Amino acid sequence: MARRIFGFYALPLYILVRPIKGFYNMKFEGQGKLKLAFFNYIMVCISFAFMSQYSSVLVNPRNPMRLNSFVDFMTITIILILFCVSNWSVTSLTNGEGKFKEIFMTVCYAMTPLVLLLIPAAVLSNILTENETGFFFMLVSFASFWFVLLTFIGLIVIHNYTVSKALVTVALTFVSFLIILFLITLLMTLLQQVYIFVNGIRTEISFRL
Repeated sequence: MARRIFGFYALPLYILVRPIKGFYNMKFEGQGKLKLAFFNYIMVCISFAFMSQYSSVLVNPRNPMRLNSFVDFMTITIILILFCVSNWSVTSLTNGEGKFKEIFMTVCYAMTPLVLLLIPAAVLSNILTENETGFFFMLVSFASFWFVLLTFIGLIVIHNYTVSKALVTVALTFVSFLIILFLITLLMTLLQQVYIFVNGIRTEISFRL
């Protein structure tokens, strides 16, 4: 059983120590599996929900009684999808070789440090004193930095970019991300106003009848 689990998760673990070769194998050797990318994504959602719910009050400012795991899940999902769409739209114009599926898989595979470290960090926070909470933040920061670094390396590999070109496209990706987010917010606000207007008319008509 353990061997089957390790075999299923072998590539994400390999990417942790040899990211360039690992992402190369994912893209060009056909070793990447979409179901494993989804597994990592789900595990990250679970890890964030666990950390929000069970971290010590010394490191968690959120009220556990008011937490909504569905909102956290949707937030992670929206950020992931918007980043992938933004990167795909930018790299399509800058001769990037990565497909949307490969961008999604790259980001999800790069989430492995978060999968491995967030829950242990949450558990650790409950046995730390106030003066020792720095260990919790150090562990979470290390996992986040490792995730960002792996994502950057993965984007370089799948798009066949140089480091400098990758830096530019990542910056443009965030600009595109903000633009898309602004347009979605604007659209949602407009739809809300239309709903309020239509509902007001319906209420007025019902009163007159």
